Amino acid sequence: MKQADLSQYKNAMSRKNQIMRLLWTIVWGVFAKPLPRSIGCGWKRFLLRMFGAKLSSSAVVYSTTKVYMPWNLEMGDYSCLADGVDCYNVAPIKIGNNTTVSQRTYLCSASHDITKSNLPLTFSSIEICDSVWVAAEAFIGPGVTVGQGAVVAARACVVKDVDPWTVVGGNPAKFIKKREIVE
Repeated sequence: MKQADLSQYKNAMSRKNQIMRLLWTIVWGVFAKPLPRSIGCGWKRFLLRMFGAKLSSSAVVYSTTKVYMPWNLEMGDYSCLADGVDCYNVAPIKIGNNTTVSQRTYLCSASHDITKSNLPLTFSSIEICDSVWVAAEAFIGPGVTVGQGAVVAARACVVKDVDPWTVVGGNPAKFIKKREIVE
């Protein structure tokens, strides 16, 4: 049986990409992270936009959020990346309108090809549609679409698409019930 051989691993990211990520990490760490979580929303949006993010003027990104590649982030009206969210967006991540991604959630748009001995990086975009709530400490994997109005329960591990207006939870995430809004 063939073994993994990481001596043959090559970073798929260009030198320019690596330099931009380093610069971004310094800029966010110095000019945004020290701010209290709810202060300076406009300033944080400005910094993200300077590095290519497409953000609505009402989007909220907390200071402790980690955005790996801002040029691969899109956020709609009244969307939020809360305290400690880790947005590993090697591929594009799109957050819809009126959508909240809660504390310490991990949005992971990359993985490795386990069928190859050198485990090359693979990546696929994530879309979290309008009116979604991703509860605390959930994991959303590469290539996943969370449908409109869905709820992802706390600590759920989502590796497949979530149907609109459903509630999912567990590891791996499974259907719990339909979501109905009763006013």
